[in-house]
Amino acid sequence: MCPNIMIYKNLLSAVLAIICIGTPFCHAVEISDEDSGKIARVVGFLLSQTHYKRSALDDEISKEFLRKYMESLDYSRMVFLQSDFDEFSKKYGTLLDNLTKRGNVSPAFEIHKRYISRLKTSHSWLEAIINKEFDFNIDETFTPDRTKTNWPKNEEEARNLWRKRIKYEVLGNRLSKRRSVEALKASIKGAASIKKSDGTDVKIYNIKEEKDKILRRYERFLRVRNEMDSGDVLQYYLTALSNGYDPHSDYFSPREAENFEINNIKLSLTGIGARLQWDDGYTKLIELVPGGPAIKSKKLKPGDRIVGVAQGEEGESIDVFEMELDKVVDKIRGEKGTMVRLTIIPADAADESETKEVRLIRDKIKLTDSLAKGQIIDYPSMPRLGVIDLPQFYENCARDVSLILDRFKKEKVNGIVLDLRRNGGGLLPEAVKLAGLFIEQGPMVQVIDSRQRKQVLQDNDSKIGYNGPLIVLVGKLSASASEIVAAALQDYGRAVVVGSQSTHGKGTVQTVMPLTNWVRIKDPGKLKLTISKFYRIAGGTTQKQGVKPDLILPSPYDYMEIGEATLPNSLAADHTDPLNYRRLNLVSDYIKELSSKSNDRIKKDQDFAYILDDIETLKKRLEDKSFSLNETKRLQEKDEDKAKRENRKKERNNRAKTEETIYDVTIKMIQKNIALGEEIEEEEKPIRLKEENNDEEFEEEEEEEGSKLDPHLRETLQVLQDYIKLLDPKKQIAGKAKGIKNSIQ
Repeated sequence: MCPNIMIYKNLLSAVLAIICIGTPFCHAVEISDEDSGKIARVVGFLLSQTHYKRSALDDEISKEFLRKYMESLDYSRMVFLQSDFDEFSKKYGTLLDNLTKRGNVSPAFEIHKRYISRLKTSHSWLEAIINKEFDFNIDETFTPDRTKTNWPKNEEEARNLWRKRIKYEVLGNRLSKRRSVEALKASIKGAASIKKSDGTDVKIYNIKEEKDKILRRYERFLRVRNEMDSGDVLQYYLTALSNGYDPHSDYFSPREAENFEINNIKLSLTGIGARLQWDDGYTKLIELVPGGPAIKSKKLKPGDRIVGVAQGEEGESIDVFEMELDKVVDKIRGEKGTMVRLTIIPADAADESETKEVRLIRDKIKLTDSLAKGQIIDYPSMPRLGVIDLPQFYENCARDVSLILDRFKKEKVNGIVLDLRRNGGGLLPEAVKLAGLFIEQGPMVQVIDSRQRKQVLQDNDSKIGYNGPLIVLVGKLSASASEIVAAALQDYGRAVVVGSQSTHGKGTVQTVMPLTNWVRIKDPGKLKLTISKFYRIAGGTTQKQGVKPDLILPSPYDYMEIGEATLPNSLAADHTDPLNYRRLNLVSDYIKELSSKSNDRIKKDQDFAYILDDIETLKKRLEDKSFSLNETKRLQEKDEDKAKRENRKKERNNRAKTEETIYDVTIKMIQKNIALGEEIEEEEKPIRLKEENNDEEFEEEEEEEGSKLDPHLRETLQVLQDYIKLLDPKKQIAGKAKGIKNSIQ
């Protein structure tokens, strides 16, 4: 399958997982009707009074509130019937606002009760559907993404949708284990066994086993949904209310608030240093994180399954089989220096009865995947270039980037690419500091709140970390604070911005408010709500329209349903007065020529030809989101995809070997002053689980020869080389000794 189309299908798969298994929610304690009403009343009040829109909780919000709530329970639109939606719309469509103001949350539980009833009805059909012999030779289709469709009009239509849903899953399973299915067919016919390329037999596909897995999955889904307590229901309900104002406002349970902070700000947690995954009732270790107790113990490995968790030396072990993942994680996390005892089934255990206990002392774990990192690229007879990859604006990230810049200057780097393609935002003050590393001083962003009060965030430090040629590389996943950095450096004329047609377009500011200040009950949760909007120093906004690069590179992401503009209830784009700032004008004179040279290369570049082909395929896929349930047709599609993939691999491997040399530059290397090309002996690397795959065509492929740089980064470096040549020689800084103050002339 084409790489970029694979990205799309992976995104689609993530959506499907939500449809099948249900959106995750955090288990909460039972909350009384009275306390639930108090929380709802406060949430409604805060949204109407402190949200950026300052919109009253009215009938229009009420209608959206109801729709969002029913969709959050039934994202796939396969459980509720259209008559349910019509009934509740008539009953509550314009009343939820008034009921919320009065602290009445009874509709949440009434609608949830109907949902559970419909879900049980749907579940009653599943065993018969799953155990039925499917005919994969007939022509019918199923559309997994039903988010923009109506609910089924009756039970007959709903049952047929579930039949297609299950058939789609069974067929997908058969296609993913194609070799195993062929082995089964050979066995039935009495033919010789099918072998892998290494001579070993292919495992025979067990139809009953695979169908049983699907049935167990839905049984778990029903059980989990049926066990939702009042706190869980309130979580869904108030999040739907918040989403009625804008897509970034949410109600957080205490656990969700903690996870939000870990994932978006702190980049650390206290635990064992392992990434976990829920797998058929078990909590499985899929990765051991460097520096964590799990990897240091040398007693755990990816694939081990956790079946019991105990606290301290004497704590009783709690059975966690079939327990929701978030609950298991909660039991494993804890204070630094405390003990947790895990009962595990080793990955290589011959029998599930073979368990052992592993004792670990919890410690702070740094989530290193989100730390800034650099690369130095050497080309023969060309300027030495540097790349800084910053996935997120975390605490002290500007300091880390400054360290990389110092190292780049020491290594005599001539130009830098700041790669923000996968940066979804983070701490705004850190983004301001980071942008300030590239200019002398000045404003970076305007922030306007709901009362139209303006705050200007600026860099007041006249010290410049780097004043040489600079490119900011962005994409559709560049959001929030990363867009502020790109916009500021573009408005100053300090950097050439290169990337997709536009960035994500999230130009709003959220705050997380503890509800304990308004509700006198134990742990009422927190409210994340939008309170301000970002505006560029030139007066425009990044909201909804994003940052439009100076040079555009073709990308499939531009054609996917990604970005603020695709989200319901997203705030509108507008503008404000520009600020007074000193434009540097280091870019505008060169954009036309840089763009012309880049376009000429792209037209001749085979990788971009593949990308353009993928874009056309994606467009067709988006026009028709249905999937064939005919096995022959799907196999033909797979074979065509495989042939395309193999032809591309062959073509890439036949190319002349690229001549660049790439050196990694990590914060740890800098701190230990490790020379380029040397490895840090004690630096641990993540240990990840490699899943067994019976389908030879999807076994891990050998690494392709050729450039280790992806096409977009490779072309961006070419643009940077052009930019260096066009600039005044005085500004082609080959690097300066650490500590020398730089300034832009």
